[in-house]
Amino acid sequence: MVSSSKSPILIDGEPMLWVEPLRHGGVRNVTPKHLLNTNGSSVFKNRQVQHESGTEQKVATVLKARPGVVEVRSQFMTVEFHDENGVVHKHTLDYCVRYQDGRWEGVAVKQEKKRAEVQAVFDGMLPEHRALFDKLTVMTELDVPWCVVRNAASILYYRELHDDHHVRALLDELQQRGKTKVCFYQMYTPRMDRPSCTTAIWRLIDLGHLKPEPGLINELTWFVVEI
Repeated sequence: MVSSSKSPILIDGEPMLWVEPLRHGGVRNVTPKHLLNTNGSSVFKNRQVQHESGTEQKVATVLKARPGVVEVRSQFMTVEFHDENGVVHKHTLDYCVRYQDGRWEGVAVKQEKKRAEVQAVFDGMLPEHRALFDKLTVMTELDVPWCVVRNAASILYYRELHDDHHVRALLDELQQRGKTKVCFYQMYTPRMDRPSCTTAIWRLIDLGHLKPEPGLINELTWFVVEI
């Protein structure tokens, strides 16, 4: 949907176009947000992604920053599974993730103490539901430590800001240097202003040309260069 004729006007006099993000389209919605919870949503690929816990919010950030992810659907599907007594139950997946190559991954988000409980849901899933997914994953607070979430948030931020020309220029320079390892600060070049270079570095991380060592990425982080 585009904005109506009452939309704001740009400086050049052209009407401002705005595309409303799609609703998350899940089988259920999270409860309304208030001061005592972390319920809410974000937007990815122009679609709302809901979360109803701090861990879900972190997991959503990490999923969106993965290479090749083209869609993240929240509360998208309810599947059926057999318990240990053979009784059929229903379970709503927290996230369904679609990759560029067409693969689908179902993700359940729980506390670490409930990991085995949720894994049992996947193990007992009825064949017709399991066939919908190429991978089923349980994610807990242990899978999304603060440094991983921070790195993912930075990837998403700079993904929106990058300039392809700057990215290609930095990639060409790294190729000319011929190094297999490089430190973040060593990639700053006088031929590019610092903010643009920082953005280009993060975009190369996003594209997989720079493989960081574990931990929070900063200007002292070492990378393996893969070109």
